[in-house]
Amino acid sequence: MNKLVRSKRSNSKAFGLAIMMLSLCATSPAYPLELTIHPNTSPSLSAVMAYGEVVDGDVEALESFLQSLPKKITTAVYLASPGGNLYEGMKLGRFFKENRIKTVVEGGADCASACALAFLGGTDGAGKSWRSSSSNSRLGFHAFSSEGDISPDNVQAVVADILMYAVAVDAPIFVIVKAFETPSREMYWLDQQEICNLGVKLWSNEEARFIC
Repeated sequence: MNKLVRSKRSNSKAFGLAIMMLSLCATSPAYPLELTIHPNTSPSLSAVMAYGEVVDGDVEALESFLQSLPKKITTAVYLASPGGNLYEGMKLGRFFKENRIKTVVEGGADCASACALAFLGGTDGAGKSWRSSSSNSRLGFHAFSSEGDISPDNVQAVVADILMYAVAVDAPIFVIVKAFETPSREMYWLDQQEICNLGVKLWSNEEARFIC
């Protein structure tokens, strides 16, 4: 695995506010991401399972966890999360991209909100986007929410940060539009064609092969 690089925090004026107030999860458990070794680990692959709520500090915890593992050619993080902190989700995505870590949502799992944004950062060893999902897993997006009042200027700043993040991880603009269109109390689950359009490798459990 390439040497781990700490993800840079956003310079936006909205960052401090967002860390305290903004989330991308309507309902979620009060737990941070839990990190364990995934069964798919092999001599050439470090596979890590990350599940639970996305909270501030998850990137540092993941970095520490990965540094404790033997160095291997490939690293993949299997995500299962209802969402959580908006900026930590984007920070995770940048961490995946900068460190060339693949992202996976395996069969039966959901990755929504902040998790779905983090998922977009999946990258292979050559620096190309690499994200994988399954025909019976779900990838969901919706608008961010706030626990308190937020001024129009700060809303615009957060929207700008999300758009800049999408550019940084090579995410098609349509998925960001869908997120902005969907109220924070609802969820837009991508269908299989939309997942393929997103450039995600979609595994069909029925056919036992990648269908895109």
